[in-house]
Amino acid sequence: MTTTNTRAKIEFGLNIAIAVAIVLIAGVVVKRAFFPEQANPPTLEEKAQMLVGTRIDVPGANWVQNKKTLVFFLKKDCSFCNTIAPAYRELISDAQKVNVKLIAILPSSVDEGRQYVQSLGLSIDDVQMGSLSSYKIPGTPSVLMVDGEGTVRGVWIGAEPGRDRQMREKLVSLL
Repeated sequence: MTTTNTRAKIEFGLNIAIAVAIVLIAGVVVKRAFFPEQANPPTLEEKAQMLVGTRIDVPGANWVQNKKTLVFFLKKDCSFCNTIAPAYRELISDAQKVNVKLIAILPSSVDEGRQYVQSLGLSIDDVQMGSLSSYKIPGTPSVLMVDGEGTVRGVWIGAEPGRDRQMREKLVSLL
């Protein structure tokens, strides 16, 4: 009798273990099917590199005529935009020496954008209103170097202390 009882207890225990295993496996399958694991999100530098080689469409920009254009993405409430302004002024000075077109795109109205750009001391040729997300810009401040075909050749995203000169020189080398 004890052997039958022991055998029944073992069978019962195995059935429970099998049921638990099935539930766990089903949970993993459901999780993977409906909640795929996110890979590590790309860094700012990786996002910047994803823009290089893509085409950009800015209303009124004549890429062929201008040959090279710097497109600045700014926001009035971006403290980093204020911080980076001196480096941008240097970049703009270098760009103006070789007749590079300068465009600023801000999510605010054109008038507010012009006032903000002027308050930063940036001499920009054209100020436009636009959504940063429509240009796949992950954050401000950002600058794109665009060639005569409308293709992004260089990107500067963010304002990291110590990297400003390096990023400016990178874009200047593309002028």
